[in-house]
Amino acid sequence: MNMSTQASNTATQNLNRFIGEQFVATTNQQDRSTNAKEFLDAQFPLTEGSHQDVSSYVVYYTHLLAFLKDGSQCGLQNPCQFVALTGHKSEPTSVVLKNNDTHVEICFDRQGQMGSTDQANIEDIQVAIPIKNLPTPYKQWISLIHTGCQPTEGNCKVFTAKDGTDYALHQR
Repeated sequence: MNMSTQASNTATQNLNRFIGEQFVATTNQQDRSTNAKEFLDAQFPLTEGSHQDVSSYVVYYTHLLAFLKDGSQCGLQNPCQFVALTGHKSEPTSVVLKNNDTHVEICFDRQGQMGSTDQANIEDIQVAIPIKNLPTPYKQWISLIHTGCQPTEGNCKVFTAKDGTDYALHQR
């Protein structure tokens, strides 16, 4: 096994352990939202501040910008982690981040159950988990905020990549 494969496997194991510890045992939705943003801080840190303090996200050319509640703005420490979006760049309905082989979708909805009370209008944060015993491109999206959320159906989720092309993620 080469070093990059071993590092990727270790990162996936750490992610699965983190999800289990932070989300499975938490029943309060507000706590789950806080934990989900801490997860974003750990996996997709901002150059300044915390995802807890973000009031909105926008896409500027090919970069994800976070506007903080104090009026300042910043991007991701690793700008390459932003890979796709749905909706318009000035008001996305979701953004997709990627760390190693793990995709995370931040979903926005101003009128949603969580989005209507969240300062950044985050309705959900979903992680694409590889499905064991299936070919590698298949993943199941797991909600970090909603406990009653059913896995998404269909063969593929399609987003717009930051270069404007289709960005598809296979699912089961």
